[in-house]
Amino acid sequence: MGESASARMWTSAQEPPEDSPEWVSRERRRIRDTLLSTHPFPYPCHFGAIGEAAGNNYYTFMNLRRDFSGEVAAVARDLAHFIGIQRGSPEERLSFLLMVGPPSGERDFAGYRALFWKVLSGLHSSDRGPRPPDVPDDPDDPKWDFNFGGERLFGFGMCPAYGPRRSRALGQCLLIAMQSRSVFGNIGGSTAAGRAAKRRIRRSLSRYEDVPLLSDAGDGLGSTAEKWKQYFPEIDGRPLTGGCPIRWERR
Repeated sequence: MGESASARMWTSAQEPPEDSPEWVSRERRRIRDTLLSTHPFPYPCHFGAIGEAAGNNYYTFMNLRRDFSGEVAAVARDLAHFIGIQRGSPEERLSFLLMVGPPSGERDFAGYRALFWKVLSGLHSSDRGPRPPDVPDDPDDPKWDFNFGGERLFGFGMCPAYGPRRSRALGQCLLIAMQSRSVFGNIGGSTAAGRAAKRRIRRSLSRYEDVPLLSDAGDGLGSTAEKWKQYFPEIDGRPLTGGCPIRWERR
């Protein structure tokens, strides 16, 4: 089970802080129920489901009814703390789950995508840590990956507007999940174990949702470049074009 986190962040083995907005508890229950459900099929990313059951998913929230910059700063503190926990437990596969709400029935898919990149841009602006030496400091470089506090991260967005892409529609608000790339060291796309895990997830996805597999996720035989295209892909899975939308300050 993951260790306790901070005043705002909690693990999937715990309840949200008592002073959290009411929508936070509702969203957390929706997400947990989806991750742990086995009907009609289990959630296709078994790492996320296992982490939820084991207490290794770390939750926090951003309240859009409050000052945005202040909320970004609070999330940045939680993310830095999460990275420290992951570094202290390299054998654990931990996930950081950020709920951005409250839910809004007026936001469409484009609005959720814009909000996703706004949040990542804000976190980057709040980052005072070093840049990972193996990550280019240019989002237009195919090898670029989002990073924070000197840690290379894989982030991806989920929202209700994903509709038929059910694996990306876990609740009623924007959900941003992040994991350290370090936890994929032995299951990277270039390894036999990584290719096997990718094939397993692709088979699970084909059962779980009636939409094409993501074009930008590769063919199951290896890792793909331009990881950012997997962060918030199209609903129908067609490839993204153009440059990375993040606002990035080179250092």
